[in-house]
Amino acid sequence: MEISLEDLLKRASSLYEAVVVMSKRARQVNDEQKLRIMMSIGEAPVPETKEGEDFGDIEIDKDALMREYEKYPKPTRVALEEMVNGMLEYRYDFPEEEEEKAIS
Repeated sequence: MEISLEDLLKRASSLYEAVVVMSKRARQVNDEQKLRIMMSIGEAPVPETKEGEDFGDIEIDKDALMREYEKYPKPTRVALEEMVNGMLEYRYDFPEEEEEKAIS
């Protein structure tokens, strides 16, 4: 799917605004993906220790983690597609003083 700048500008008043909105969404997507991965790692059974055995620190299989991570789409791509498809809603938060000036 090709996306042009004109497609982005249909959803935002400027390119800067579009980039800021998409970057915040990409961070959210990234955090969601990390949480899913960490939850799936946390569900892995921990081996029981027998008397006299000391496993010490259990190391995470980095290859398995990368395979799990690769199943997810890139967060920037998700944010870009959501922006172009009109799935992102955003608003500006004004402090109370500025909000009163904006209303009057």
